[in-house]
Amino acid sequence: MNLESLFEEYVQAKSVKDKNAGHQAIQKVLGKIVCNFPKDNPEALAWFTMALTHDHKKWFVAMLLEKVNPVPKALFDDLVFASLIENDPSFNKSFIAPCVRTFGVEAVKSRIMNFSAHPQVIENDGVTKVMYWVPRVAS
Repeated sequence: MNLESLFEEYVQAKSVKDKNAGHQAIQKVLGKIVCNFPKDNPEALAWFTMALTHDHKKWFVAMLLEKVNPVPKALFDDLVFASLIENDPSFNKSFIAPCVRTFGVEAVKSRIMNFSAHPQVIENDGVTKVMYWVPRVAS
């Protein structure tokens, strides 16, 4: 599975003028990946780890992980960190919700606290922004 080319298909589908056709194309791309989603193998999940640090690819990963259950443990730290450094507090929910769904509130809170002293997290006030969502996505 070539994730880079599937990401490019996703980008093209997002630019389709007919929004219904674009949505169907996006769902088709996501379906291809979900059916063959790599298990908890850091090497197989390396593309996703990299993508979570990329401004556009991280949203592709977030949309994909809405459909993956359970989220691989190998992505847990990367997702929590992505949520903590996301500037827009409305969007960090996209990264933290799959973690809460798979690992539970207490595990997510613990992981958040592990990253709380990171300079990017402090600068972004990430803990405050993300902790707002943790109990809300748990219900």
